[in-house]
Amino acid sequence: MALKEHLLASLKKAMQGEMDSVTLYGNAANHATDKEIKDFFLSRKEEERLHYNYLLQYYQEISNDLQPSDLSSSINKTWDKHPMISDTFLKRIGGDQVLFSAISTALLLEKDAIEHYRLSMAEADNLTLKSFYELMIRWESKHYDDLLIVQKEAEEYYWQINQFEPF
Repeated sequence: MALKEHLLASLKKAMQGEMDSVTLYGNAANHATDKEIKDFFLSRKEEERLHYNYLLQYYQEISNDLQPSDLSSSINKTWDKHPMISDTFLKRIGGDQVLFSAISTALLLEKDAIEHYRLSMAEADNLTLKSFYELMIRWESKHYDDLLIVQKEAEEYYWQINQFEPF
């Protein structure tokens, strides 16, 4: 019983993290006035909502003493491609403190999710859940890598427009 409760608590923590990301990306999209930026944040919001829904499904199945479903085919169908990021996109992110902060915060949320899924994968004894966590690590790592590129490129512009050295 303690194992089940631990697993459910782990899923709830992951669901909270995914919902934090949904909220962050939604707020950034609402703030954005540029269509490319708005679309970027909305697409990330929907991906995080998918993550939340997968976790919710597992939470419900485990709560009802059901075997976790194999979601790998569903997850692989929704795998997002690397976003096409233009110089204009990066300058608009770097020139808007709210959007720049959203990228920085999103990086922290993605990093936290990766760490949580690694720990959850190590603790899981169910092969379906281990596979799910492995897919989530890859997906969140991709998000992290994409956001890191955006942050680094936008940061240079941010420092330039604010006349900080050494730029």
